[in-house]
Amino acid sequence: MKKLSLLVLGLAATQLGATECGQVLRDPGFDLWCGDHLCSWKVVRGDIARAPTWHSSDAGVELVGEDAAISQLAPVDSGDGTCIHFELVANVDDDVEAFLALDIYGDGSIDRRERLPASKWKPLSYNLSIKAPFDGIRFELSKQGAGRAVLGRIHAETARAEDCAGLPPIDGGPAPLGGSCVENADCGSGMCRLVPSPSPFGVAFRCVGCEPPPGAPTCGAGLVCGLGEPRSPVRDVPYECVPAGGDELGELCLTNAECGSQVCNGYICSTCMNDCSGAELCGPAWPRGPSVCSPGEHRRASGEPCATDADCRSGTCNGAQRRTCEDGRPCGNPGDCPVTEGLAPGACTTVGVTGGSCQ
Repeated sequence: MKKLSLLVLGLAATQLGATECGQVLRDPGFDLWCGDHLCSWKVVRGDIARAPTWHSSDAGVELVGEDAAISQLAPVDSGDGTCIHFELVANVDDDVEAFLALDIYGDGSIDRRERLPASKWKPLSYNLSIKAPFDGIRFELSKQGAGRAVLGRIHAETARAEDCAGLPPIDGGPAPLGGSCVENADCGSGMCRLVPSPSPFGVAFRCVGCEPPPGAPTCGAGLVCGLGEPRSPVRDVPYECVPAGGDELGELCLTNAECGSQVCNGYICSTCMNDCSGAELCGPAWPRGPSVCSPGEHRRASGEPCATDADCRSGTCNGAQRRTCEDGRPCGNPGDCPVTEGLAPGACTTVGVTGGSCQ
């Protein structure tokens, strides 16, 4: 009964939305600037500049150049809803072609492009229907031409399903690895499975690239079905064929066979599973990190595996720096991390080292 309750809880959690009370985009008014660039929007092509709008105290963003675009990957998913309401205010010259484009899953493929008519701060609004299931949408605002295009605001929020009644749903195509699914046909890999995950959401139906254990092996010689590198902050860590024994201490894993140490503890390649000698105890070197004997107690001798400097007698653990998001996935910057609250990505924190060895 306890296992069943945990399973139901995990499944319920995957159905929760990822918006901020229905709001889809961060900084819809282009107010947050980090120097001469927007903090929450990425320049895709051309350049941008802060520009006045219809009100002297309310600045917007001008798309600079004959081919310019900005984008934002929003965490909205089908758990939030499948109807999105847009309101946009812009100043678009007659000799400019301006567009709002939607890239479902944020995989680089534009799935719908809406032309923005020439206007002088005339509000525009419309609804778009998105085919479920989906995880994340990259919104791109672009212009082509020598004239000016200044954006004052783009507001997007989830709407009632009936508000999109009769509209043809935008189909993002088969989901990439790590995406939500209901049946095999939803996935580019053709495999939709109910799988556990290192994320806090636990168990969910995800598109996978191989048959997870204990199913029949689907990987070639020298490979095992395990956890690969995350592809996107709006999707789960993917299941795919990875080299057997190829993961170092501190890396994500699904089974013991993935790890060089042959120990996968809590989805992390580790050195112990409550089997430390003497009075030593097995525990995580950092939150959601690898399990090692006597973490942080300076007990490991030169050449022994370690995850932090504090594991070693010498006070130095040599290895590649490990940075992780709050859900334990590796990251290079906060943009690699899933949204936590306020539509902002979570922290990318230096936690220790990968494949460490005491000096």
